[in-house]
Amino acid sequence: MNTKSEIIKHSVALFNKKGFFNVSIKEITETMGISPGNFTYHFKKKEFLLSAIQDEILSSSVDIMPKGRYVTLDHFEEMFRKFYTVQQRFSFFFLDISYLIVEYPSILDGYKLATKKRFSEARKLVDHFIASGRLLPDNDRIDYDVVIHNLWMVSTFWTTSTMLINKKNSALLNNSPIDALWGVLSPYLTTKGYDEYQEIIHFNTEKTNTNSKKI
Repeated sequence: MNTKSEIIKHSVALFNKKGFFNVSIKEITETMGISPGNFTYHFKKKEFLLSAIQDEILSSSVDIMPKGRYVTLDHFEEMFRKFYTVQQRFSFFFLDISYLIVEYPSILDGYKLATKKRFSEARKLVDHFIASGRLLPDNDRIDYDVVIHNLWMVSTFWTTSTMLINKKNSALLNNSPIDALWGVLSPYLTTKGYDEYQEIIHFNTEKTNTNSKKI
C-alpha cells in the first residue's frame, strides 16, 4: 500500500464531505487507522498535504493546446469536460479556493503560475481557431483575452455558482457548465465554426439518447 497516496485519497474524500477547514489531521488518521506519526512522516503539516493535492489537480488538467493531433472545436468541449471531472473529484478545492489562497500563500503562488500558463495556452488555442476559420478574427469589438478570462471564470467557479443560486427558481441550473462555456464562445464563431458546433451538439444528443435507451 502506498501510504502517501492513501492519505491523499482519504483526505480528499473527507474534505469533499466536510470542507478543508473542518477536517483535522486527527480525523484523517483515525479514519485511515494510522498513527499521527505516520501522517507527519509524509506530510509534516496540513498545508503540505494541500499542496500535494493541488499538484495532483494541476497534473490532472488536460493540455489546452495539444501537440501532434488535428484540433477542432470538439477539443474545446473535450477539454472542459475533463476539467469538470477534475472539479467533481476535488470539489472542496474549488469551493474553498477563495479561503485557501488567503490562508496559504504558497497555494496562491502555485495557482497563479498554473493559471498564467493556462491563459497563455488558451490564447494559442484561440489563435488556432481563428487561423483555421472557426473563430472571428480580433477586431475593435472582440477582445479574446477577455473571452478567455470569462471562460476561465465559468469553468473554475461553476460549482460555487450553482450553490449560490436559488435552485427552485433558476433555469440556469438546467444547463451544464459545458453549455455555459459554449454560451460564452458561440457569439464569436464563424459560419464554419457554428456548423461544427452544431455537429458536436447533434452528436452529443444522439449519444445521450442511445445511452438512455440502454438503461
